[in-house]
Amino acid sequence: MADWPVESNAPAELRSSGLLDEAVLRRHLKSCGRWVKVYAGCLLVPPGAISLGDFSQVDEGVRVFAGEGVVIGCHVHLAFGSSISGGGRCELGDFVGIGAGARLITGTEVVDGRGLTNPTIPAPRRQVERGCIRVGAHAVVFTNAVVLPDVTIGEGAIVAAGGVVHRDLKPWGIYAGHPLVQVGVREKETVLEMGRRLLAEEKERS
Repeated sequence: MADWPVESNAPAELRSSGLLDEAVLRRHLKSCGRWVKVYAGCLLVPPGAISLGDFSQVDEGVRVFAGEGVVIGCHVHLAFGSSISGGGRCELGDFVGIGAGARLITGTEVVDGRGLTNPTIPAPRRQVERGCIRVGAHAVVFTNAVVLPDVTIGEGAIVAAGGVVHRDLKPWGIYAGHPLVQVGVREKETVLEMGRRLLAEEKERS
């Protein structure tokens, strides 16, 4: 499963309509939790570099180019048209929301003149830096926001629609605007307590 470059080359059982079967996901992903929802029409490349936690959902139209690895926690939602790309690493904590069209970019071209740019260039003549994006538990990145390489979004932080995240964001801050600035603080204890209760209820049912 190392080579899965385009959707048409995906295994036939991963190109069915509706929700993909968990048993299929467990065969192909690095790891897959319980009660996940992954819709056909998303693209996971390569599936063997992607870990998906319990109750998480990946909508149709999502594109994940895992690069050095993507780890998705429990109760995470990747909305339609969102993407992870760039060839680096990405880690999404529990209860994270990634809005429609949001882009998490884990690598970038170096444009200081040391190399040519874009993937048509042979590797020795190209300069690319790859990093890691970390999104803390309960954080939300809203519609069409862009997160750049080597950024950590703190636990519970909010990125408003259309924001460009080029630096680390403090936990539980609410950020908006161009350039992105903190415009508020999110309630912490209530959110954490609701999350703890939900996990406890799920543990009792399992």
